[in-house]
Amino acid sequence: MEIQHFSHHHPLVFIQAHSVASKAALCLGCQKPVKGWSYGCTQCEFYLHKGCAELELAPKIQHPSHSSAKITLFFGHKRFDLHINCALLQSSIAANFPNFLHPHPLHFIQNYNKEIEPDCPWCQKPISGPFNHCSDCTYPTVFNLHKECAELPLEINHPCDRKHPLTLLPQPPTHPQKCSCYLCRIQWKGFVYSCSLCNFDLTIDDILFSPPTITVASHEHPWMLVSTKIYFVCDFCGTDGDHSPYFCATCHLIVHKNCISLPVHIMITRHHHTISLSYSFRPNQVEDWMCKICYEKVDISYGHYRCPASRCRYIAHAHCATDKAIWDGTIMPKGYDERSEELVDEPWK
Repeated sequence: MEIQHFSHHHPLVFIQAHSVASKAALCLGCQKPVKGWSYGCTQCEFYLHKGCAELELAPKIQHPSHSSAKITLFFGHKRFDLHINCALLQSSIAANFPNFLHPHPLHFIQNYNKEIEPDCPWCQKPISGPFNHCSDCTYPTVFNLHKECAELPLEINHPCDRKHPLTLLPQPPTHPQKCSCYLCRIQWKGFVYSCSLCNFDLTIDDILFSPPTITVASHEHPWMLVSTKIYFVCDFCGTDGDHSPYFCATCHLIVHKNCISLPVHIMITRHHHTISLSYSFRPNQVEDWMCKICYEKVDISYGHYRCPASRCRYIAHAHCATDKAIWDGTIMPKGYDERSEELVDEPWK
C-alpha cells in the first residue's frame, strides 16, 4: 500500500513492522521515534507515523499564536515554525484576563494532557491539562497558567480576615530581609491574596488546594482544616504559623498543611545513612541537640529528622533536612526496614 504525501516527492510505502527501529528513525512530522505502523521512503530515509501521515492538515493554517500571518506547514529537514502537535491544539483567547497581572494576551489551550514546564507561576505547581499560554513570552520567561488559576477572582472574602477583603497580587509584598514568616521560610514566589491593613497574606495554594480534610498513608487519622487566623507552632517542623493549620483530633497534633506530607524516611546529601522523621514526643527530655545542617539548637519536643543507626547521633530540623539544596526528593520506599540501619530503641524512638 502506498500513499502520495504532499510533504515528499516519492510515494510513501506502508510499513507494518518497522525494520529501521534499531537506527532510531524519527518521524519527520512530529520528530518522535517511529514505532509500529508507519509510512516511509527508504531511498530518502523519510518516515512518518501512520497517524501523522493521515492527519488532515492544510498546507497553511491560521493559528492564534501567530495572528499576523498564516503559518506554513513543513515536513522533513526544513524549518519548523510550530510543532505539529502544538498547531493542532484547540486554542482561543482567554477572555477578561486583567492586564495588570500580565501584560500580554493569553491563549487558552484546551486539548493538552501532558505535563509542561515550567510550573505555574501563580500556585507553583506543575501544569497539565487545559491551561493558558502567553505566546509573546519566550524562553526563559515562559508564562503558562492553570485554567483554574487564570480564573481566580481579584478579591475574595476569607475567614482568616473577616474585616477586609483579600486582594490578588502578582507577588508577595516586600518583607524585611530576615523575616521569619511562613511565606519567607518557604521562599514563596507565586501570587498571593493580601490584606495590607492587617499585614496578612495567603498563597494561591492556600486557596485552591486546602481541602477540609486530608488523609495520608503516613498518619492513621485524618487531618482537619482549621480555617481561621490563629497562631500555632507546628508539631512536625517546630516553626510557627499564623493561619489555617491542620489538626488531628485523635493525636492532638497541629501542623502546617505542607508538613502533613513530610516523608518518613529520606536520603540527604549531608549524611550517609537514611534519616527518619520523628514526632513521638516525650516529656522531660532536657539534653541539647544541635542540627547538623544549620548548627542551631533542635527542640526535640517537636518533629525533626534523625538517624536511626546505632551510635549515630545525626539530627536535623525538618525544614533543614528537606531543603532543596540538601534533599533531592528521594524518598525511601514504603515498607523500608529501619533495622537495616541498626535501629536502637533508646533514646531515639
